[in-house]
Amino acid sequence: MNHDSALSEMSSPSAPTSTDEGTSLRGSLAHPHFSTDREHPTETNVKTKRVRPEISHPVISSFRQRFPHGVNWYNVIWMVGMNAAAIAAFWHFSWVGLAIAVVMHWVTACLGVTLCYHRLLTHGSLIVPAPVKYFLTLCGMLAAEGSPLFWVATHRKHHVLSDQEGDPHTPNDGFWWSHMLWFKPKEGPGELEALLKRWAPDMYKDPVQRFFHKFFPVFPIVFGAMLYFGGNYFFDGLGLSCLLWGLCLRMVVGYHSTWFVNSATHIWGYRNYETTDRSRNLWWVAFLSYGEGWHNNHHAHQRLARHGHKPWEIDITYMMIRILKALGLATQVQDRLPQTDHAA
Repeated sequence: MNHDSALSEMSSPSAPTSTDEGTSLRGSLAHPHFSTDREHPTETNVKTKRVRPEISHPVISSFRQRFPHGVNWYNVIWMVGMNAAAIAAFWHFSWVGLAIAVVMHWVTACLGVTLCYHRLLTHGSLIVPAPVKYFLTLCGMLAAEGSPLFWVATHRKHHVLSDQEGDPHTPNDGFWWSHMLWFKPKEGPGELEALLKRWAPDMYKDPVQRFFHKFFPVFPIVFGAMLYFGGNYFFDGLGLSCLLWGLCLRMVVGYHSTWFVNSATHIWGYRNYETTDRSRNLWWVAFLSYGEGWHNNHHAHQRLARHGHKPWEIDITYMMIRILKALGLATQVQDRLPQTDHAA
């Protein structure tokens, strides 16, 4: 399905609509700055149940349908190179490199991707001052999962068309498509620009975000150079170890942690809520992704900053948000669980 046809389907009367008015992303797309009167859903809206479509034998699209303009070889070469370098990291182990990898994984995957890209920029689950927002955005770019504009636009489109025709990473085309093959197709002329304007118009108006989008590849490359030269200078020739562990291996682990949310949590796990897709809660994905694995909870109540809805559903990212709130750096945090449609 090409992008133009997807956009026309989106604007057609048959496009799916949400019944969860309190946390509906569709409402946020129509009003990009997120109306605060949606903070506490009404009882009528909360009680409305979504019906899960049964897709026992999904029709897998052909290669030509999924790659209408060919393969994005830039992405393929980057991923092959990063995975090869991640393997090579085990032959250049150092405790300094390991420490950098662990700390930077938290900075980039938790603060950058799950807190900033996902809950702050995509869903407006909280509000932070502009300097904090741009700092967290920089953390997200160092994860090298795409520019903030691209990430947010793609994720919003996923929510509106989750597990249906047009979903960017639907598991209906197989596990590996939803996990990592979905970003390998080459984009057609004007396709990326149309995606950004359609699904992230609020961010597209921000010149800082457009700058980040244009120069996004520069940031992880410069950070890699800093790791290499800093490791050689400050840690007695450990530059290669710092680069391979602090950039390559750390990014590859972060990639798969995020991709499992797209793939595994739409296939395996349990459900607290009935939704219009096949989203699931999966503990080990939540462990790897700082709480993102409570995916069924998130799809049922998309705007909530809190993804863990049961006592044992630990959500590290929400803990970070609570710290920001305690420090006065986060306001209007959407974390009030539904009162009449709670997890049973």
